[in-house]
Amino acid sequence: MTSVSLLNSDIVRTLLYYEIFDHPLTARELFHLLPRNSISKSALNEALDSMSRAGILRSEKGFYSLSSGGSDLSGLRLRRAALARRRLWIAKAMSHVIKRFPFVRAIFISGDLSKGVASPESDIDYVIVTEPGRLWICRSLLVAFKKVFLLNSKKYFCLNYYVDTLHLGLDEHNYYTATEIAHLMPLFNAGLYLQYMNANAWIRSFFPNYRIFAVHGVTLSDRKSFLQHALELPFRGQWAARLERSLLEFMKRTWKSRYPHYDDATRERIFRSSASESRAYVGNFSDKVMGIYRKKLEEHSRDGARVDPEIIL
Repeated sequence: MTSVSLLNSDIVRTLLYYEIFDHPLTARELFHLLPRNSISKSALNEALDSMSRAGILRSEKGFYSLSSGGSDLSGLRLRRAALARRRLWIAKAMSHVIKRFPFVRAIFISGDLSKGVASPESDIDYVIVTEPGRLWICRSLLVAFKKVFLLNSKKYFCLNYYVDTLHLGLDEHNYYTATEIAHLMPLFNAGLYLQYMNANAWIRSFFPNYRIFAVHGVTLSDRKSFLQHALELPFRGQWAARLERSLLEFMKRTWKSRYPHYDDATRERIFRSSASESRAYVGNFSDKVMGIYRKKLEEHSRDGARVDPEIIL
């Protein structure tokens, strides 16, 4: 396969993944998310122009998608981007609340909003970094706040992932996880965001052209809260350490009773519960996405597009 056909294949493979979400990409985004390095931006632009002229790609309003996808997605992305700008304002306001809770050390945005889009149905997903040894107390206080003051609504307050400052590296090295990390949007504590990205530098095995802050930029709020310091004082004794362990064990029992249809290995992977991590991806979304993606890659390979599913998965 020539270098040109390899590049064309890389472009198709990347766009196929985002096609799952009806999300076209700019040339700049494509460059940072391609699965291969040793390529210049000018070479990428030439390939995009050539593929557009050949009818392989749709190109409109600065966005690229696959012609085989059917409809043009650029207008949809622009509408979603307009909604995302309003949602980001809400997320920033919420982050000023979250950062005052005991033991919150950093806040990132994941999911749709981190990619600069939002739909009426989508939530605002947060990643919370906590102090070691107090992750479950922090999580429980935030969950209690959501249940009492937000009537358990997760629309603008979806906190499904927590990790502590000593365990920032994720051990699931797959395309879905790498994509979510690449798009993470920091809202609080730039220093910890950089530590998190360095701890997960493995994503460059999937995106060798990726650079931190390359996909998006956002103004960070890093001012610490005096209220937080005061609220943490009661949780500094040994009784709090015992409470922390009790909350962890309680949550493990809860996941097992709520989702008995999963085997233990699947349940532990979807609902990660340890002293340093809490993750609850109800519905096993990542497996579903990767299943769809694998099918798309296989279909394009059968159609003669020379897209190897094993290269990227």
